[in-house]
Order: sequence, then structure tokens, then C-alpha cells
Amino acid sequence: MGNYDNIRAVAFDLDNTLSDRKYTFSCHASRMADMVLGDSPDETKKCFAERLIVLDNNGYAEKKDVWSTVCSEFGVRSEHSVYMHEWNKSAQLFSRREPYAEELLRSLSGKYILALLTNGRVDTQSIKLDGIGLRKYFSTVMISGETDTAKPDTRIYLMLCERLGVSPSQTLYIGDHFENDIRGPLSAGMKAILYDRYDTYGGIYPETISSLKELEKLLM
Repeated sequence: MGNYDNIRAVAFDLDNTLSDRKYTFSCHASRMADMVLGDSPDETKKCFAERLIVLDNNGYAEKKDVWSTVCSEFGVRSEHSVYMHEWNKSAQLFSRREPYAEELLRSLSGKYILALLTNGRVDTQSIKLDGIGLRKYFSTVMISGETDTAKPDTRIYLMLCERLGVSPSQTLYIGDHFENDIRGPLSAGMKAILYDRYDTYGGIYPETISSLKELEKLLM
């Protein structure tokens, strides 16, 4: 692992880094299957939910396309606006923290400036963040939906550093997505650590942790 002695600010991704989006979306997929398939057999509902999870691609697919595709495949009709309304409701009902997330932030809060930088809609990401009760730890929360850019565009990381009053070289970013949370921050001059709880990337990046507790050991 690298040397982090000069780090003044630590910034986090939200989905599958501090918030367990996999769990939240799984609950949401099951809710949507129940809602649109009604009295259909449980096996059909299970297939619908599983297909929705695959199409969603951990949130990186366009939601309008995801919903229209799964509805078409299963022969049902439902408006995208309904889907988004229900996704916000699911985010409120089923958001939960990644293991050790609050303990980590509590430990780091006295030593570092803490920030959150996440892609997504302001309403949905705000609901998730408030649902897991971690907003109080961050001096800055930046959601791409409130800007004219998004990860992995270098501009959004530089914008974050400007808000924090620190240089990119003094900022460490932690997230679960290699392009958005590693290559993007590195291109902006930050340091970056990959949180790979499910070994998605097979250790291709040396600065990788599989638990948030590992990060606490590195920074404290």
C-alpha cells in the first residue's frame, strides 16, 4: 500500500462503498416484480427480479432503458416515472450501510476532512445517504446531479478539492468502481483506494482493500 502521511481529506463514493446498494436494489427488484406481475407465479416474479438486477448493472445502466427492456421481455406495461418513484421509496425503505462504515467514519472524523462524492440523481442519492444516517460525518456532499459533470470526468474531482480547500495530492478517494473511483481520481492527481468487497477486479490494482476496517488500519 502507498504512503498516506500527507493526506488531509478523505472522500468516499456512496453506492457499494458506504451504502450496500446490492441489497437495496435486490429488495427493490422484488418489490417491482410483485407490483407489476400481480398474481403471476412466484417463479416468474423471481425471474423478473433477477433479470432486472442483471440489466441494472449495479446502477451503471440507463434506468429508463432497463425498465422498458424488462417490461417488454415479460409482457407488462409500466411507466418509467412509476419505476423511479418506487426506486426512491425502496431507497428509503431498504438502505443499509456497508459493514463497518459508521465505525470507520467516526474513527477518521477527528483526523481528516471527510467528503462524499457520488454519481446519480440528487433526490435518490440524498435518500440513500440519509437512510444510512451518515451525512453528519461529511463536511461536503457532492452529487453529480447537481453539477454539469460526473465521475470519471476529472473536473468533478477538482471541483470537490476546491470545495474542501485542499489540493488533489492531499486527497484520498475510496470507491468500488475501477473507472470512476480509481482512474478518475488518479487523473485528477488524487490518491485512490479500491474497495473490492466481492473481489470483482481480482487484485489488478495494488491499492485494494476488501473491508472498510482495512482502511482504518491504513489511515490511523
